[in-house]
Amino acid sequence: MKKLITFLMFLLAVGQGATAQEVSGQQMPLPNEELHQLTPSTELHQLATNAELHPITPTYSDILMMKALSSSELLATPNMPIVPMPFAIAQPLVYGYDASRTGATSMEVSKNLRLTATGAYRSYIGLMDVQSVSGGVQYSLGAMTMQGALAANRYLYYGRVFTQYGVSGQLSYSFNPNLALTVFGTYYNTNPFFSMAAFPFVPTTSYGGYMTVGNRSFYVNLGVERRFNAFEHKMETVPIITPAFKISNKVTIELPLGDLTKHLIEEILIKSGPHRR
Repeated sequence: MKKLITFLMFLLAVGQGATAQEVSGQQMPLPNEELHQLTPSTELHQLATNAELHPITPTYSDILMMKALSSSELLATPNMPIVPMPFAIAQPLVYGYDASRTGATSMEVSKNLRLTATGAYRSYIGLMDVQSVSGGVQYSLGAMTMQGALAANRYLYYGRVFTQYGVSGQLSYSFNPNLALTVFGTYYNTNPFFSMAAFPFVPTTSYGGYMTVGNRSFYVNLGVERRFNAFEHKMETVPIITPAFKISNKVTIELPLGDLTKHLIEEILIKSGPHRR
């Protein structure tokens, strides 16, 4: 019995010694062969000396991961309160790691009249920052709905600031629960072109119309749109083909296929034309 107690005390002492050694940061000495393997060679040392160091820029996936980690309940760090920041004074993305912020408010003046105001801040990482504000009015009269809005967009593009003002309108008429007609138009005082990378994110003057066919679960918008191409400095015609699936009262998935259809048709016409190779 005494021998057993002595043996258990010996194991306890060895375990405490190993734990103390791990906490204090001490390391066991390695044999000479292992030390030789860990020693960097001369070629690697020269390569590391001649290599140029570049700053590591976080990707959009890294930023989303950092946002997810910062809100995780598994972290030991305390959760800091989120203070709302107006979009007009939003800091650049490098300080906040927030690619988009939006605020909206509405007021129902009467049963058929509603006023709305929205503000948004969007940061396209490594490209530009966009600040937008708009105010609109909506009026309903039976099966007809009219909307009008004033908007202002400010673009921060590589140290330069551009401001864009616009006015828009839309008129919709519902013939029955499965068929509706919509005409719309938007005019901007300027249609800037920054670069091909920023081209899809800058709205331009446009107008058009489409028919909505379907039910509450599935519908399709079919029509045509004329819009200004800031790269080619001319108006272009684009079909509107947008199937939509309503998943729930708050989730609707729309698939705009107009531009894709236009490019496919142009590709087929080019290949079948007289200048084909």
